[in-house]
Amino acid sequence: MKKKTLEKRNAADLAAVLKLPQGRRLLWRVLQAAQVNGHGFVPGDPCATAFHCGQKSIGLFLQEQIAEISPLLLAQMQAEYLSEVTSQQNEIDRQSEEMHNV
Repeated sequence: MKKKTLEKRNAADLAAVLKLPQGRRLLWRVLQAAQVNGHGFVPGDPCATAFHCGQKSIGLFLQEQIAEISPLLLAQMQAEYLSEVTSQQNEIDRQSEEMHNV
């Protein structure tokens, strides 16, 4: 398969995954696990530093691929994640409030 054809297919595959809420949630979890917004340095532990830098490298690759499809998708993924976390926290707060009012 030609390189250009393979690149187009890979982009189409990623775009198909990103159309699904489940796909966006999965990829957001991968980006979080890769700690793309953090640093990989672990004081006194060069092996752990190398490991974290490797994780981050994969995360940055994925982030770049997503941004090439649509720069707005990363913001959408983050907003969906924050909305879900807020909803879950509101439910926890509601249940806690009910327990205290009993």
